[in-house]
Parts: sequence; structure tokens; C-alpha cells
Amino acid sequence: MEKVTVTVTNPVGLHARPASLLTKLVKGFECDIDFYKNGNASEKHQPKSILSVMALGAVKGDELTFEAKGKDEKEAIKAIEEFVKSGCGE
Repeated sequence: MEKVTVTVTNPVGLHARPASLLTKLVKGFECDIDFYKNGNASEKHQPKSILSVMALGAVKGDELTFEAKGKDEKEAIKAIEEFVKSGCGE
């Protein structure tokens, strides 16, 4: 399992457009991916589902932890980390 925690830097958080871009990004990986906000691992979400990403309600300053398990987990975590650190495509 690979894991990374990143801080949302996008001024408006993960609203519809960046949520859609994140979902599109992670759907390109075969591994299973979960993520949660601000250390609350009891409420994991599925980033391959736009509704799940939107339900998380991530705003600027929130810490998101992504966990990936499977064949391409390292590549997935690296791509997700770069995506969030770059401002979520905005």
C-alpha cells in the first residue's frame, strides 16, 4: 500500500471542476484508491466517484490522505500528489 497526505491549496477547494479532474485522473489507474479528510480515516471516500469526491467537501487548507493498493499504486499516488500540489488543475 502507498499513502500520501497533501494539503488542498486551491482557493475554492474541490468544487465541481477540480473534483471532475481528480476523478478522471484516478480512473486511469487499476489500483484501489481511498481517501479521507483531516485524518478522519473512519470516513473514507472513493475518488473514482465524482459524487464521493463532492460529498467530502474539501476546502482550502484541508489535508487529504490518499491510500492506494494494487498494481500501479506508486504511480497513482505520485500523480495524485502532483495534481493536488499543482492546485487541482486550476
